[in-house]
Amino acid sequence: MTAAHRYDVAVIGSGPGGHAAALAAARRGLRVGLIEREAWGGVCLNTGCIPTKALVTVARFIRGLQRAQALGVTIRGYDVDYPAVVARSRRIIATLQRGITDLLRREGVELVQGSASFEGPHRLAIAQPQGTQAIEAERIVLAVGARPLPGPWTFDEERILSYRGLLALAGAPKTLLIIGGGVIGCEFASCLSAFGTQVTLIEQQAQLLPAEDPDAVRWLTRRLEACGVTVLTGTTVQRLERTADGVAATLSSGAQVSAERCLIAVGQQPNLEPLQLSAASVAHGRGITVDAALRTSQPHIAAIGDCVEGHGLAHWAGAEGALAIRSLLEGSSEPLDADDVPWCVFADPEVARIGPLQARAGERVRASRFSFSALGKSHCDEETEGFVKLLIEEETDRVVGATIVGANASSLIHYAVLARRHGLTARQLAETITAHPTMPEAITEAAAAFYGESVCVAARATAGSSR
Repeated sequence: MTAAHRYDVAVIGSGPGGHAAALAAARRGLRVGLIEREAWGGVCLNTGCIPTKALVTVARFIRGLQRAQALGVTIRGYDVDYPAVVARSRRIIATLQRGITDLLRREGVELVQGSASFEGPHRLAIAQPQGTQAIEAERIVLAVGARPLPGPWTFDEERILSYRGLLALAGAPKTLLIIGGGVIGCEFASCLSAFGTQVTLIEQQAQLLPAEDPDAVRWLTRRLEACGVTVLTGTTVQRLERTADGVAATLSSGAQVSAERCLIAVGQQPNLEPLQLSAASVAHGRGITVDAALRTSQPHIAAIGDCVEGHGLAHWAGAEGALAIRSLLEGSSEPLDADDVPWCVFADPEVARIGPLQARAGERVRASRFSFSALGKSHCDEETEGFVKLLIEEETDRVVGATIVGANASSLIHYAVLARRHGLTARQLAETITAHPTMPEAITEAAAAFYGESVCVAARATAGSSR
């Protein structure tokens, strides 16, 4: 082993949380080493957020072609070159990866390729092809992420797939069984159905996206079914096996489902084993144990993102990266509020939320809803499905949450994010001038509807306040 490299801060994992932590530390003038065992940028960039959203963009374009006649345009046929679609995704990944590594180097972060494990509370061994490198660090941030859980089955990444295996396919499968109706399952069901895949989506809970607004989920479920997806809720897979030409599943109802391939999307498992946490006396269970400021049982070591087990959101992990550095350097820091973090599902239609669901918001919160069908821009775009629902505290009129389902929900939700984060009232939103005709009018109209002041006549039948 070579002589140890010494850092003020060592960060293990270069995903959104890890590289945010590394940049935050480097910008404080510290010597930072960022360690990555696979591809720079982590799962989100290489096998998660970015490649899936690249596919979603193509799927949205295909659906636009399918609706072209409603716009007065006749499309006489088109072909989807799936290998070219995948190649485009890989170009995007390569471009963004170069951007991240260039930025890190420009800010003085030292990039260390290899697999890290603890040899002591301040000492790491980095396994590399040419040997083992030793690192000593005054402070350490663990951002090692998670991997897909196979449930009671085993990934072979040929017939029984994780999302990584599905993204690596050279072509869209003709038929696909998806086990798990969470975010990953819904996004792939929506996306691949546009490519012509016949999808069966199975969720054991009573609705898809069990943690989301039932009204919004009903809109999504109807659209999925309209696009040919078979949605089975309150159902489990009792048996799953490979066959000569695909997979066969036996459901709890006794029904049989056959498909060319199966995607298992039932959860994630934190990547703890390679770290050898016991060598540093870092407490952990299924995930690493942290306090509200993200410090572990060793106060000079913080953990963030999916290895803590919880949210699975890249932007949340990025915020945690900055918080972890503040915690390690300053000793205390204001914790993040989960209700301040937006959640988005990039299906068709999109679903987005900030703050609590209406069911747990309490009796002192009222909902004001505005339908996209009352919005001029929605009709111009042939995107009239969905609604904006604002949750408003009766005593203060503050916006405490929102759910949006429809086109561009993932962008529109940020009006509500700002409103909640900075304590804006529904009156302040209602009096904000939004350009006409635009989609953001739905936000201000939902706020105006709370006071019975919506200027969209068609909205008055469907908008308004409800307990």
